[in-house]
This record gives sequence, C-alpha cells and structure tokens, in this order.
Amino acid sequence: MAKIDYWGELKNNIQRGVDGYNKGLPTGFKRLNAHISNIQQKRYTTIGGATGTGKTAYVDSAYLFHPYEFLVDNPDFHHSLEIIYYSLEIPPEEKLAKFACFKLWENYGINIDSKILYSEGEFNIPPEIVPLIDMMEPYFTKLQERVLTFRSSMSPNYMYKDIMSYAEKRGTVERNNGVVVKYTPHDPNLITEIIIDHANLITPNAEDKGSQKSAIDRASKMLVFFRNMFRFSPIVVSQFNRGIEGMDRKQQDSQEPLLSDFKETGATQEDANIVIGLFNPHRYGIKEHRGYPISQLKRRYRSAHVLKNRGGADGLQVGLHFMGEIGKFKELPTANDLKSNPALLQKILNKGKL
Repeated sequence: MAKIDYWGELKNNIQRGVDGYNKGLPTGFKRLNAHISNIQQKRYTTIGGATGTGKTAYVDSAYLFHPYEFLVDNPDFHHSLEIIYYSLEIPPEEKLAKFACFKLWENYGINIDSKILYSEGEFNIPPEIVPLIDMMEPYFTKLQERVLTFRSSMSPNYMYKDIMSYAEKRGTVERNNGVVVKYTPHDPNLITEIIIDHANLITPNAEDKGSQKSAIDRASKMLVFFRNMFRFSPIVVSQFNRGIEGMDRKQQDSQEPLLSDFKETGATQEDANIVIGLFNPHRYGIKEHRGYPISQLKRRYRSAHVLKNRGGADGLQVGLHFMGEIGKFKELPTANDLKSNPALLQKILNKGKL
C-alpha cells in the first residue's frame, strides 16, 4: 500500500495558500463568504429549511450561479468549477427555465416566471423577450458543459458509480486490492461540487430494507469518502423535520433553525463541515426579525443561519432578499443600515434591486 505523506500534504496546502490558490470561489453573499471562506475543495455543506423557504434556489444562487458568473467575468482565475447535480425534485429542463428567468432579471431587469416564459395557459411571453433568450444561448451552452445533471431518483449505489466514473475521467485513481488509496487530479485547481437536491428523495438500496434514513446515512458516508479522498465538495439540501412547526416551538417563540431540525437526515449535518439553516419568519406571522422589518419585506425576506462551521465560528445570521418567482437570493444590508437609510429600504421594496 502506498504510504501517504500527510506532513508533506500539509506543507503543500500551506504553500498553495501563500501563492493564492486557496481563495476559493465566492457564493455572492459577502458576509457569509467572510465567515465560511468561500467555496473550497474538500468542503461538505448541508443546507436545510422547512418547506417553502427556498432551499433549492439558495443552493442554485450560492453554489452554481454566483461562482459561474464570477468565472465568466474572471476567465483567468486559477480555480475552475464543475458540478455533479442530482436534481431529484425538479426536472433539469424546469430548472433551466428558472435560470433563464434569473438571467433576464440580472441582465435586463425583466421579471417574469417560467409560466410566462412558456406561454402557459393565459400567459404569453412578450415578443421582445424571445430574441433576448436567443442571445443567452452561448452563456447556457457553457453552463451546461460545467454541470452534469442526473434527473431520476437515485440510490447511494448508483450515485457512487456515477461519481467514481466522473473521478476516473478527471484524474488517476490508485487502488490496492480494489480499495482506493490515492487520487491525483489532472487539474489540482478544479473544484468539483456534488449537489443533491434533496436528501429526503434519495432512493433506498435493497440493503436499506426500505429505510429512508438508512439510505440517507449511507449516501452521506459516501459523500464523506469523496470529500476526503478526492477533495470533492458535497452540497446537500435537506428538509427539516416537522418539529419546527410544533406547538412547543411556537410557544417558546423559537422557530429559528436548530441542528436538531435535521433529525430525519441527521448524518447530513453530522458529517458536514458547514450547516446552514434557512428561515422564513413571515410564514409564522413574525413582524420583526433581528431588526429586519418583516411587516414590510414580508415573503421577500429570508434569514440564513450558520448552525455549524467546522474550523470556524458558528452562530452568524444574515438577512437575505428572496425573489421566489425567479429563484434569486441577494444578501441584504444589515438591519441597522436599513434602519438608518429608509430610502434604501424603499428601493428594495419598490424594485427588488440591491
């Protein structure tokens, strides 16, 4: 068996940092970036929330769109990005439609959703938008080259085969008696994300005997293997259990996310380096949340809570502006900044632009 020089690896990683190769890719959320050190290799992140909090949109904004946009604007940046995306809830073509709506807003300030984009029912796409969509083709063609999408329900065994096949095309896998002992990537600066949306839809294998929790636990251990051995970066979307909706939480006025809300998908938060919980206080009739005027922001407001940050401090909370119709998140100014600048708050309320 090949002996691994861990001390040599440590020194190499320190030197890579000195040379600027450990900066990672930005998520688009400045205060969160500073707290979690951007998107890095060998980083397992779990994003959780109750139904309707925008978990998928958050992951797409932070871990797909913003880093991809950064690389488009900085083509000579030393990191590159590829994404293995298990979209177990939303078909890829629907996701691409949402992405097109996102870009229409970003590039032209046009706010339409996929119903208008497809001219469904009584809706019709304005004729002037069609050529704008055509102009986006080079952008989305390159995006699809970076994102490997799997649409059907997946078991941990199938995922393992997919990801291992990908790894063998991107580097050299050394084995001893069938056991992987070393991986040497062709491009040491490539960040590979493995996005699973969402964990609760992973299909149990025969050995799981129909147990969803067993399937999730085994999938999470598989992701730990690919993180540790291949330096891949899993990002797992997880549905909160029903406890957050219970009367006890309501009576205690404590419906902000907790690590215990991941009870049904416990391994995804136990194995993760970073755990972020999303919260929609408007859903619970809350008028003000940590200084933010929910009575004015209403359904546009979300709160991101860093519940776990291995190697760093947890407990950070960041206010986010959410446009659900196009799946866009944007970091809000601090609550104090909004209070001291009513014109800025009004601009957000009127236009949604920050």
